[in-house]
Amino acid sequence: MSFSSHEIEQLATLLLSPERPNKRIALGLLERKPQAVSELQIPLCITSYLSDDFDHDIEGLAHNLLTNELSEEELYVLQNQIIILDYVQYKFSVPEGWHSFQNPLQKYLNLHLDVIESYINLFKKNPIPYSRLYCLLAGRIFKEWMNHNKALYFYEKSLELNPDNIQAQVGFAKIIHTIFIKKGKRLQDFELVLQYYLNAYKDPKNIIFYNNAAMLCKDIGDIDRSVYFYEEGLRLCPDDLILLNNYANLLLKYKGDFFKAKELATKGLSISPINTSLLDTLAHIELVGFKNYKVAEDLFKKALKFNGEAHYSHTGLGDMYLEIGNYKLSEHFYKQGLHNGLQYVSREVTEVVEKLEKLVVLYSCYFIDPEKAIYYKRKKERLCKKMQK
Repeated sequence: MSFSSHEIEQLATLLLSPERPNKRIALGLLERKPQAVSELQIPLCITSYLSDDFDHDIEGLAHNLLTNELSEEELYVLQNQIIILDYVQYKFSVPEGWHSFQNPLQKYLNLHLDVIESYINLFKKNPIPYSRLYCLLAGRIFKEWMNHNKALYFYEKSLELNPDNIQAQVGFAKIIHTIFIKKGKRLQDFELVLQYYLNAYKDPKNIIFYNNAAMLCKDIGDIDRSVYFYEEGLRLCPDDLILLNNYANLLLKYKGDFFKAKELATKGLSISPINTSLLDTLAHIELVGFKNYKVAEDLFKKALKFNGEAHYSHTGLGDMYLEIGNYKLSEHFYKQGLHNGLQYVSREVTEVVEKLEKLVVLYSCYFIDPEKAIYYKRKKERLCKKMQK
């Protein structure tokens, strides 16, 4: 006599229980009635191949039941469906990338996607470990494949299993923020992303998430809320250099509070005197807020002394020389700020667009050269179209 459908459901629950004695009970019952293995092949597969431990009486027995009761072809199909979640736990890389010819990782990922809902429904019986696996998979897809859509999909699966998975919350939030919200897309997810950033803060070692929250608010134009999160972050961690620098920049560019901005940047430099970001920020404050050209020039050049590719300082010097009428030097530093050899220094397309616009203005209004003005204008327009995709 075989098991009833209710008993099969109970056995699946026991097999996927976090308590190993429960697994052993289920396996013992299946040893007596192995004809039920075909009905429990997915729970047995999960038990055998996705465990962090290996005990012959549990993982080994589950494997033996599958081997004895399924055909070799059936077992091979079953293993291939789940192998991507086993691979993801190990530190290895595909040097050629996920798009390489016949990459097994991509093949196994697709095989799992074909049956994922069958596994998700079973993972919900003991969701925490499988939420972790999907989170690991999402992170690797984003980092190694640079496929943000598939990474988002698996972060969402991770959160479907465990809504409190902080690592998955942060991974989801960073993609939605940097890939979408910064481009004016998926703004309906703003509050969720903000909450995920704030959930990630536990103690001062996680203070970066207050910076992320403040940057998120700035990116949607809520400057007052951004100020609030910088203030709150500095209350919790008053000497954090990233908060000091980014808050000073916010006050400079959006609030015009040059005195407080200078106070924050100066405090940061008292902690880290050769921090190039803070040197650049203070230089911009001296230039824009106080028109102290010599002080600004010295600070920009000091930043470049410690980091020759500090593109903000190159562009800042271009702004300064434009203001004092030295268009030749302005041209030189604008181009330095835009290029590193033949590659853009800036990682943000919006920043590259701003730098190109400065060259368009330079060649259109000051250092008159219509041909160059049109050249940089067209480059800017192409990038603007890219931003809108």
